[in-house]
Amino acid sequence: MDDALALAYLVRSTDVELAGVTTTWGNCTAEEAAANARHVLDAVGATHVRVASGSQPYSSWRRGDAHGPDGLGGTESPRPRWTGPTNAVETIIQFARDHAGAGELLCIGPLTNLSAALSQEPRLPVLLKRVVVMGGHGASTSEWLRQVGDTNTRHDPVASQHIASSELPILWIGIDVTRAVLLTNEDFGVGEPGRILRRIHQDYGVSRGAAYGYDPSDNWRVPAHDGVTASCFVDPVAAGLVAESGQLSVVDESDTGPALKVVGPGLHQIATGIDAAAVRTMLRRGTQ
Repeated sequence: MDDALALAYLVRSTDVELAGVTTTWGNCTAEEAAANARHVLDAVGATHVRVASGSQPYSSWRRGDAHGPDGLGGTESPRPRWTGPTNAVETIIQFARDHAGAGELLCIGPLTNLSAALSQEPRLPVLLKRVVVMGGHGASTSEWLRQVGDTNTRHDPVASQHIASSELPILWIGIDVTRAVLLTNEDFGVGEPGRILRRIHQDYGVSRGAAYGYDPSDNWRVPAHDGVTASCFVDPVAAGLVAESGQLSVVDESDTGPALKVVGPGLHQIATGIDAAAVRTMLRRGTQ
């Protein structure tokens, strides 16, 4: 859902070249996510961007309802069953090799594909220039965050721990930071991309009112977690990103599941703050 916002923003940014998209399971299957990505990319004129689906869900996986029955809130016409490439892991590895020392990854879902790629190609920490990951709670001890949980980590805590323990050049951007940006109806434009993104986000925005402390009957709002991460990926200076070094590890939060949290010093960069107003302005480039 906010993945769609991130894709639209990346396509419309002149500061990055989107070389491809790989998908994994989370709120829907990897194949459904690939079909959704293709739908959004085509809607914003990025028909040339390659999409590859990846890993299958674990047997314990159960579809949630937060993002509707299909990962896009059930607002769009049914997408054709995915028959495109299914080699997400190999795609990540080949990208890193083809762009050795210059390629950058943005990870806004469970880390299953990246973990598998690192296992198959241990040189990824050297081949990749930068990896930006949306996940974790940083150093926050907020009870609100504990109750919300850490969805990407919860889906695949083993992969999350593998990546958190790696030497990949990672910047982690957690929910403690991304929660600062809530988009409203007025942030979505009247063009075709804006109308699609508004449809996708509206019901989710209404449903999150209680969790984020606003009255959805007055004006719905939607957390832009993946979009915030994308903005920090594209231009950390404009986004007002503040980060510090540290080590994340998966911590069992019992009733709300595993979450990535700061456990001490380390080599990775961990976001501690952003300029929320600046990020909101940046994201509007992709919502018009």
